[in-house]
Amino acid sequence: MRSDIEKVPLSISSIGTQRQLVLYRFGAGRPGPKIYLQAGLHADEPPGMVILHHVIKMLQERDGEPRGEIVIVPCANPIGLSQRIQGYHAGRSDLGVGGNFNRNFPDVSAPIVENISTLTTKGEVVDEAIVKLALRRAVAALVPKTELDSMKQTLLGHAIDADYVLDIHCDDEAVVYAYVSDPAHPAAKLFSRHIGSVVTIGGSYGPGTFKDSCFRPWRAAQEVLPNVSMTGCLAATLEYRGTRDVRDELAIADARGLISFMEATGVLDPSSAEHLENNSRHITLDCVDYIQADAPGIILFSKGPGDFIEAGEEVAQILDPSTGERTIVAARCSGIVFGHVASRIAVPGSSIASIAGTSPLPKEAGDPFP
Repeated sequence: MRSDIEKVPLSISSIGTQRQLVLYRFGAGRPGPKIYLQAGLHADEPPGMVILHHVIKMLQERDGEPRGEIVIVPCANPIGLSQRIQGYHAGRSDLGVGGNFNRNFPDVSAPIVENISTLTTKGEVVDEAIVKLALRRAVAALVPKTELDSMKQTLLGHAIDADYVLDIHCDDEAVVYAYVSDPAHPAAKLFSRHIGSVVTIGGSYGPGTFKDSCFRPWRAAQEVLPNVSMTGCLAATLEYRGTRDVRDELAIADARGLISFMEATGVLDPSSAEHLENNSRHITLDCVDYIQADAPGIILFSKGPGDFIEAGEEVAQILDPSTGERTIVAARCSGIVFGHVASRIAVPGSSIASIAGTSPLPKEAGDPFP
C-alpha cells in the first residue's frame, strides 16, 4: 500500500531552530471512513511510537488501497522529545510555556454551532460532509501564538474530521486500558475487543484533552442537527501498559490489533474472520477510584496491575523509613487495579493507583494526573 509522507513545520520558537511533524497518509482524500492515529503526545511514553512504526510497516506491506483514509503521526510531540533535565527525559509537560501536553487543546464547538446555525437559517442543506468541512475550517482559522499552539493546531487539524481518533499513550505500570469520549458509540465495544482493553472508561477528567477536542465539536453539531444522520466521532485515548513495556513482540501484536480494528470498521478490507472475546470492563469515569497518597514516604504496593481488590482491602503501604511508621492505603471500591505509578516515593495528595469499580464513587475535585 502506498503512503504519502508529509512534513509540517511548526512555528519557530527560538532563533536557528525549527521543529516539524511527520505524517503518513494512506488513501489521502479517498471517500469512506477516516481514521487518525498518533503517539507520543506525552513524549516520555514510548510504546505507542513503536506500535505505530509497526502499523505503518504493516500497511505499506499490504496490497491495494484503503477503503477510506488513514493518517498516522508516529511522533506527535517533537517539543517534548527534545526536553532534558540533567539527562532525564521530561516529556509529559511543556517546560517552556508550562502545562500537560495533553491538556488545553482548542475547542472549536462554538464556531461550529454558529456556522451550522447560519447555514440552516439560510435554508441550506447540512449533512455530514458539510460538518466535516466546517470542522476543518474552524481549526484552520485558529491563530497560533507559540510553537506549542502551532503543534496543537496541526495535530487537531488533521484529526478533527476523522470518524475514529486514536491517541496512543501508556501509563507508568499498567494493563492495556482506554478512555473513550462516547461509550455509546456503535464501535466503542468493537474497539475495546480489538485493542485487548482490560478496562474501557467513558468520560473525561481533563480540560481540553486531545480526544475530547476532537469529539466535542462533533457532539455539538449533532445537537443542533438532530434530524441529520451522523455517527459522529469515536475518540479514544489508548493506554498501552507501562513506559518500560517497549518490545517488538508486544508492539507487533498491538499493531495487529489496530489493523484488525481498521478492518472491522471498514477502513481496510478484511483479511481474516478472527473471533475476539469481549472481556473488557466498560465503566464510566465516576466509577474509577484514583487512590491518593495521604502521607509522605516509600510506596510498598500490595496489589499490582491486573489484580482484583475488594473494597477496604490494602492497595499499598507508605513507609516512613526515618520512624518506621507505616500508613495503610485502602481501596474505596471492589474492582480491578489497572495501573499505578512507577515512582515509589509518595507525595501526599498525588494519585498512586487506579481501580476500575462497578458503581459511582464520591467525586474527587481536580485532575488526577495534571
